Amino acid sequence: HGLRLWIVYNMRAIQNSARLCRVFSTNEAVMKNPTGEVQRIKNQLTDTCNVMPPPKSLIPQKVVDSFIDPNLQHNSKERKNEEKTSKILKDFGDGCVAREFDSEYERGSSNHEAEEQIFLMAMQIFCDFENGKAYEADYEWPDLVHWQRPARIT
Repeated sequence: HGLRLWIVYNMRAIQNSARLCRVFSTNEAVMKNPTGEVQRIKNQLTDTCNVMPPPKSLIPQKVVDSFIDPNLQHNSKERKNEEKTSKILKDFGDGCVAREFDSEYERGSSNHEAEEQIFLMAMQIFCDFENGKAYEADYEWPDLVHWQRPARIT
């Protein structure tokens, strides 16, 4: 299941980098001000994490433009329109909510319930990335080993 993989990947990335110098950003920050955010990341990596600076102190606009592609945000307008009409499944606070989603499984079926459970787990983690809680040393990650789900989601 893709969301389970996303959870494990992020959990291991955070756990395995806990003692390293880290720089945080968001897709929203990068898309809002690509040059400024890339420059901020570069500055924090060199100033705080002591990473060797690149040969030029300012990253050229051409380099930033080659890295940032707003066309990859292909569903952002559709998502914003859907948010106006879709029901909130759970409000995690700080303006971060999980909304109903389309599923190929019948509502009430064990597969649909399992899909919704893993979706809500992933959204909790996403919201905790947004508010910074997921980076705290005592953050409690979901127990996916003992997560009850149907034997097979088809």
